Amino acid sequence: MTIPASPAAAVETLKVPDTGLVFYQAYTQIIVGRQATPDDICRPVPAEAIWAIGWNGFGSVSGYQTSDCTGAASELNNFHSWPYEGYYLSYRAG
Repeated sequence: MTIPASPAAAVETLKVPDTGLVFYQAYTQIIVGRQATPDDICRPVPAEAIWAIGWNGFGSVSGYQTSDCTGAASELNNFHSWPYEGYYLSYRAG
C-alpha cells in the first residue's frame, strides 16, 4: 500500500496589521499560534513561541510558567517577548 505524499504546509508569517492574539517564533516572524477572540480559557502557549502581539480586542493576556494557569502571572498585553521557547507554558486571554 502506498500513501501519497502530503503537500508542504503553508508557512504563515507576520503581517501588519493582523487580528487577534498571535504567537511568533523567535527571529523568523513565523506564526506558530493564534486566538481569534478572548475567552478567559486557560490554553497552552505554542512550544515554539517566543513573542506575541495582541492585535485587537484583547484587554488582558496573562502568561504563566505552569501548564495550568496557576501561580504568578505576567501580563503579555499588546506586544511582549520572553527569553526563550518554553518560558511561558500557558496563558489566559480576557
